[in-house]
This record gives sequence, C-alpha cells and structure tokens, in this order.
Amino acid sequence: RPGPSARSGGSGIRWTIRRLLATPQGLVGTALLALELLIVILGPFLAPYNPDGIGAAPVQGSSAAHLLGTDTYGRDVLSRVLVGGGSVIVLPLLAVITSVLIGSIVGLVSGYLRGRFDAVVTWVLDVALAVPTYLSVIVIIAGFGTGQVVVVTAVAAVYAPYIARVLRAATQAIAPRDYILAARARGESLRFILFREILPNIVPTLLVEIALRLTYAVIFIASLSYLGLGVQPPSANWGVMVAENRLLLLIHPIVVIAPTILIGLLAVAINLIADALTIVFGDQITERIML
Repeated sequence: RPGPSARSGGSGIRWTIRRLLATPQGLVGTALLALELLIVILGPFLAPYNPDGIGAAPVQGSSAAHLLGTDTYGRDVLSRVLVGGGSVIVLPLLAVITSVLIGSIVGLVSGYLRGRFDAVVTWVLDVALAVPTYLSVIVIIAGFGTGQVVVVTAVAAVYAPYIARVLRAATQAIAPRDYILAARARGESLRFILFREILPNIVPTLLVEIALRLTYAVIFIASLSYLGLGVQPPSANWGVMVAENRLLLLIHPIVVIAPTILIGLLAVAINLIADALTIVFGDQITERIML
C-alpha cells in the first residue's frame, strides 16, 4: 500500500533525502537553503556591531570599519543583514506549521466523513478562499494590532483553508481504498483511520503543499514588514531594512539590495525544493490543487 516515501522511520526519511538531492532542483534548493540557514544561525555571533545601535554617521559607504556601510540612521548594514534573517525564516515557518495543524485536521475529517459536514466545510472554505489574502490579513491586523504573534496568526488563518482543501481532495481519493475499508470493518476509531491509515499515505501531497505555502509565507511576511504591518522598527529584519532605506536605492544601493537578494534567494530555495518534491514523489501525490 504505502510506498517507501510514506513509511515512517529513518529509512523513509533517508530515501526521500537521497531522491531529493539527486534532482538538480533539490540539490540547488537545499544548498541555497543551507546557506541562508548558516547566515541566520551564525549571523548574530559574527555581527561586528549591535544591529540596532547607532554608532556612526548615516549613509556612509563601504569602509574598513563598516564593510557594507551604514544605513539611513547610522547603523551598521552588515550587522543588520547578519541578524535580520531570523524573523524572516522563523515567522513564516511558525505560520505554516500552525496552518498545517488546522488545515490537516479539517481536510482529513471533511474528506473522510463527507455528507453534510463536508458540504458545510466546503462552503466555509469556498467563502474563505474567495476573500483576497492580503485583505484578510490587513483586516485581522487592523482589528488586533501589529506584532509578530498577530502576523503569524493572521497568515496561518488565511493559509489553513488552502491546505484543508488540498488534503480534503487527497483524503477523498484515499478513503475508498481496501485497507481503509478493512480498518472500518475491524471497528477502528476515527482517529486511528485518519492518522494511522490515511495521513501516512498522503504525506507526499502534504509535503509539497507545505513547501509551497512556506515559499508564499516568506514573501508575504516580508512584504508585511515592508508595509509596516509585520516586524516593527527598529528590529533588524530584511523586510524592515528595505522599507527603511528604500530612498537610498540610488545613492547607497547595497543597503536595499542585500536584504532583497537574501529574501529572494530564500523564496527561490524553498520553491526549488517544492519542485524537487513533486518530481521525487511523482505519481504518489494523490491530488494537488494549485490555488
């Protein structure tokens, strides 16, 4: 029934990693992601100055004291670049994890039970998906204020319906299989059937969806920080850096280009991994809905 990628334990993980790195997209994406993670992990220890400290004249060019110069407030650009990636990775990851927890439960239960419950859930999902993503997040932030917790909650709330809809379709394709019917005949509980029989067999679909949503979340949350709705100044954040120094693009471009490139490379890396997962799992992906 399940293929090697759906097995639990180290063998399934090792099989997936080997197949992932065997594809050009997976190899390049993993290398880029590893580089970004090194910057995020080691950056705070390598930063030569306090990233929020004002210790020099503003808008200085590259020098021995400040390799990438200073920003519009006189803060060291290199230090802010090295420290500013943490929230760019952590906040989207938390948002996607939260949306996966909610969307997976809703999608599994709805896809398996069907009937009136599924009809109501489908109607709610259709209504939620009809509202533009940015509008939904802005309304939530307007109601509850800015802050990292609010941003994570808002992004998770708007992405959960997408994941629920994909897993609902995947569950409906798995539910008629013989081993599911056998589990029902044995009198297994709903939780056992959903999480021991169905979920392991739609893991490929879920992994691809997680990678895609993480790509979108990185760009989305960085955009919110740029608009002043996400991480707030003076916190070191790549999106905030672009917003604070956008007027310096022509006279001191590195302060805008450096964080922009890092955000772009992070999104590209995760997207390449998503493409590689699609290639690796191939026909094991039950059904994938692009929304």
